[in-house]
Amino acid sequence: MGLSFSKIGILGGTRGMGAWFADYLEKQGYDVYPVGRSTELTPKMMARLCDVIVIAVPIPVTIQMIQTIGPYVGERRLLMDLTSIKQKPLEAMLAHSDAEVVGVHPLFGPIENAEGQRVAICSGRGYSGLKWTKQIFETGKLKILEMDPKEHDRLMGVIQGVNHFSTMGLAHCIKSSGFSIADIEKCSTITFKRRLDRIYKLLDQPAELFGSLLIDNPESLNYICLYRDVLNEMIPIIENKDHAAFKELFVSLRNQQTNA
Repeated sequence: MGLSFSKIGILGGTRGMGAWFADYLEKQGYDVYPVGRSTELTPKMMARLCDVIVIAVPIPVTIQMIQTIGPYVGERRLLMDLTSIKQKPLEAMLAHSDAEVVGVHPLFGPIENAEGQRVAICSGRGYSGLKWTKQIFETGKLKILEMDPKEHDRLMGVIQGVNHFSTMGLAHCIKSSGFSIADIEKCSTITFKRRLDRIYKLLDQPAELFGSLLIDNPESLNYICLYRDVLNEMIPIIENKDHAAFKELFVSLRNQQTNA
């Protein structure tokens, strides 16, 4: 017999993706109980009250919150996290709770209409919770990617880790170049202006957010080091003015895209 999930508690549900998820579920008719620093409802009260407990706090305190809340979430209920790192939170939820467990990572930021967006789901324990989780996203017409948590984190090491690291690297290079932002913008092509816009958007966010994505996912460092290594392979081609080697590399990269 399947379990029934109607009351949803979201720790970290007053801001960011937690608030987005609260609104998303409320529109589907669920009773949602967001918990934040200023709410009267405490995390432990919420854990006792609700059928589903969602951990949507910043990555550095996710494991701590799971360890605190997990023992209050027993069998026939669902414990879920909503963070962009999956392996360690999933392991913590399994270790510190007897509940069914699912790891979720929406592959987008808080947006009004998420239809067509993708969400990664990593199963942990139990069938009913996984079925319910998939159902709520299918109802909103999101695309579900069922993934192994370690494989998810490895992919995020490139998609988030190297991506944000290289954007910060470009920002650091511009800062160190001696050119003013006004001079850079004045001569920017449309393509480079888009890259500047990415820098501005990244730097407009809390430093802690991107610090967590780069530092707290151990896979990020692995691929950032790989990024460093391939740059070190490419630099001598430019230093030596080796057009043949450049063309060979360029064609090999193009062929990889073509064959993807």
